[in-house]
Amino acid sequence: MDMSGSQKALKVISIIDIVFGVIAIIVSFIAIFMGGAIGIATSEVASAELSAEEMALASGAMSIIGVLGIIMGIVTLVEGILGLRASNDPSKIMPVWILALIGVAGNAVSLIMTLVQGGNIFSAILSLVVSGLMFWVANNIKVQAGK
Repeated sequence: MDMSGSQKALKVISIIDIVFGVIAIIVSFIAIFMGGAIGIATSEVASAELSAEEMALASGAMSIIGVLGIIMGIVTLVEGILGLRASNDPSKIMPVWILALIGVAGNAVSLIMTLVQGGNIFSAILSLVVSGLMFWVANNIKVQAGK
């Protein structure tokens, strides 16, 4: 059976999603570790520029960001794996469509948080674009499959 253009695009985007998901999970574990390291440093000595309370707040924030990153990384990884499956069998597109919608919403929130915090906007925009493409392609396949 020949694959449609949307199915081919889904396969490529799914591979990208798998890579992004693995990277997000690894980076998030590092963020959690760094949050713990900040917490340990806080217990030993407060920085000359930051109080112990500010260091503890930074530690907690890093841990929360890490946990949220792991959740989004897992969603992205599963989305990519299911996308590969759906690229070969369009009747299995609905889980991909739902996860892509969740990914778009999560990455939109991540972009807003990045803008507010002044972080790496390129990464946040790239993640949102990839999620948006995944949703668009999954929606095209869903319409083609009549679901």
